[in-house]
Amino acid sequence: MTGPASARRVPTPAGGLAAVVVAAAVWGTTGTATHFAPGVPAFVFGAVTFGIGGLVLAAVAGRGTLRAVAERRTRGWALLGAGALVVYAVAFYAALADAGVALGTTIAIGSSPVFAGLVEWVSDRRPVTGRWIVATLVSVAGMVVVTLARSEHDGGGGALALGIASALLAGLTYALYSWAVARGLHAAAGAVSVPGGPGVEAVAAGLPNGRGLVGAVFGIAAVPLVVLVVLAGAPYLGEGGNWPVFLYLALVPTVLGHSLYAVGLRSVGASVATLVSLLEPVVAAVLAVLVVGEHLGATGWVGIALVVAGLAVLAVPGRRLR
Repeated sequence: MTGPASARRVPTPAGGLAAVVVAAAVWGTTGTATHFAPGVPAFVFGAVTFGIGGLVLAAVAGRGTLRAVAERRTRGWALLGAGALVVYAVAFYAALADAGVALGTTIAIGSSPVFAGLVEWVSDRRPVTGRWIVATLVSVAGMVVVTLARSEHDGGGGALALGIASALLAGLTYALYSWAVARGLHAAAGAVSVPGGPGVEAVAAGLPNGRGLVGAVFGIAAVPLVVLVVLAGAPYLGEGGNWPVFLYLALVPTVLGHSLYAVGLRSVGASVATLVSLLEPVVAAVLAVLVVGEHLGATGWVGIALVVAGLAVLAVPGRRLR
């Protein structure tokens, strides 16, 4: 039986790759965009961005969102993912404000795979691999180098330390969000035995697919975030000059970025998509220097390169290191 979803055209590999490139590029503009709304607290950026963006993603997913909430196998994972996303929304923007766009983005992105491996090791008893250990060591070294470069130029202090802590919290909560979504999809797919992969199995059984589960996570997370910004961020909502930035962050990096990334995954492998998405911290760093006026220096760029290299170790297919 062919419906609108099944008749949807699958993009070519080149088209899918282009979609991932654009997604990573727009994600990299997030920190620089906040520069054009000075004085807005980090929690307001996070609440508005993921509040509006979350509601849009939930609406786009349609009935899949409702199925993910109603189905007991996925409801708990959706709630866990939403809780992690709420914390991530605030922590990420706090990192950008206190540690700077380049450093905050680099640490948040670089630490997330490290935390993801630890979460799987603790919860799923999945042993860490040599590849993960090498990637972790290289990424951590890069984060230390770029942090030292930033502190040497601007000085240390409580704000920088708080920003680094916020970036690490963002990396941890994003890893938890990703793990919860993966476990939710596994729970939905494991409920039936129809061949064709997790997405096909879930749809065949009337269970939520990946789009519906992500829509549910973002939709649930949007509720407390919208309440937060209405109660505590109302003065900033009343300033018309902030809304172009709010709408850009909600609709471009959040809605468009996640949608394009999902489109890309339909025709390119996850490892390729992950590798291409390493463009994000590079774009963030370049814009931070050219637009925001941050200073990295040669040492800072070396640190960012190490973080990207560490993530690439995880993304590039190959045999596991022993």
